[in-house]
Amino acid sequence: MLKQEESHRRETNKQMETEQKQINKICFDKETKQKIQAYIEEIDRKQQQQNIPRKTKYITFVSDRERKLLYFTGKFDKKEVPEKDFQTGEMIPGKYKNRYSFECYDITTTPPTAEELPTNQSEPSIWERGAADARTILYYFSKDKNILEVIRNGQPGSTSTTHQINPPLD
Repeated sequence: MLKQEESHRRETNKQMETEQKQINKICFDKETKQKIQAYIEEIDRKQQQQNIPRKTKYITFVSDRERKLLYFTGKFDKKEVPEKDFQTGEMIPGKYKNRYSFECYDITTTPPTAEELPTNQSEPSIWERGAADARTILYYFSKDKNILEVIRNGQPGSTSTTHQINPPLD
């Protein structure tokens, strides 16, 4: 009886291997391959236009009343992302929100001269914000203000953290 079971198990495994090999041989049709290639080219083109590196550094604020001086390059993007539950970190199915990514340099420690601004750091960072903060930043952009002082108001882990965003006092 054990020999029959073992023989049956071997035969089943061989059938599964054969089926798997057949599945692996199935390729995408020409139309699907063209669509895939078009998406890859679109992503590459968008990244090139934004000149945002693939390995991106992000601006983060950690503590209450933390202050940073940010130099914005003027490059920004809007994207729709799945909403997450703040406590669990899990995606909420069917719920999306707009996030705005701003390319900037953190110049908090030593504000550079106008000539040094783009070359002071090797690569710009990204600061991601929601609609309220994005509106404030874009308002200052419209007034030709690209150096902004940002102060975080909220304890770590707080769901009600806000950011005070203003041009620095000269």
